[in-house]
Amino acid sequence: MARAVPTRRRAPVAEGRTLARAVLGAGALSLATAAVPFSPTAPTGTAAAMGAAGLALGALLHARAARLPRALPHAVLVLATCVVSVSVLASTTPAGRVVTAFSYVWIALFTAAFHSRRAVCTHLAVALTGFAAALWAGGAPSPAQTWGFMGGTTAAVAWTVNGLVLRLRARADEDLLTGALTRAAWLTEAEVAVDPRTGEDGPVCLAVLDLDGFKAVNDRDGHAAGDRLLTELTRAWTGALRPGDLLGRLGGDEFALLMPRTRAAEVPAVLAALRSACPQGRWSAGVAEHLPGEAVADWIARADADLYSRKRARPAARG
Repeated sequence: MARAVPTRRRAPVAEGRTLARAVLGAGALSLATAAVPFSPTAPTGTAAAMGAAGLALGALLHARAARLPRALPHAVLVLATCVVSVSVLASTTPAGRVVTAFSYVWIALFTAAFHSRRAVCTHLAVALTGFAAALWAGGAPSPAQTWGFMGGTTAAVAWTVNGLVLRLRARADEDLLTGALTRAAWLTEAEVAVDPRTGEDGPVCLAVLDLDGFKAVNDRDGHAAGDRLLTELTRAWTGALRPGDLLGRLGGDEFALLMPRTRAAEVPAVLAALRSACPQGRWSAGVAEHLPGEAVADWIARADADLYSRKRARPAARG
């Protein structure tokens, strides 16, 4: 089932921190090869300069990991590919050339771990093009065989790892019954949305949605009927969400809707759209606008309190 995902202008924090560590590691390794070269003719000056630049860039990425623009990791990966290609070209021995080319595998693995199939294909194309150009310009022996072996290995590893990551991510993030986000995945998105280092500008609201009479449906018609009701209602809600709104299943028949760049006064219109999408569904809602510095758990508790206050005040109403 399709679900609405938030439109982010920044890269996930985990990706930024991992990228920073990878760049720092690459810089340190480059300095090590300058200190202990593969051969007397190895370009130690180039390796030292690249190592120093890598350490500086890695330190900068680490300091700004929580606020990296969404496109920056891709730019760094392209830059890393260019650096590896230049290093392959500058290698003075076949062994140095092959060992340096192994760096393409690490670039591909990083892309596979954090990005989509499309991004993986794009970065593989850039890497294989750069590798082919370096082999041809450097007059490497058996360039076609070297390119085919290294390129095929790199592509196979990236494709396999990316497929596994995407399957695991879908299993961890999506509720198997409804297709909404799992509680853990939704809470992660909520933390990001309200964190001043990573969140979107402007107010953020949430609505806790609770089905009315759900236990009676299970008792009267069976749990299969209850599951169908949850699935149908979630599908209708998902189709009515605005871009950037995010629906998660907190548990049982309780859901949470995250609404970035939305004030509490705007929420009734959003909820009205959800009701129109599935008029036969009966549910109540509690709303809370996030307060500066407020913990997500406290934010949800306020929305829950609003929900049950509405239910007590108007037991026959729909929230």
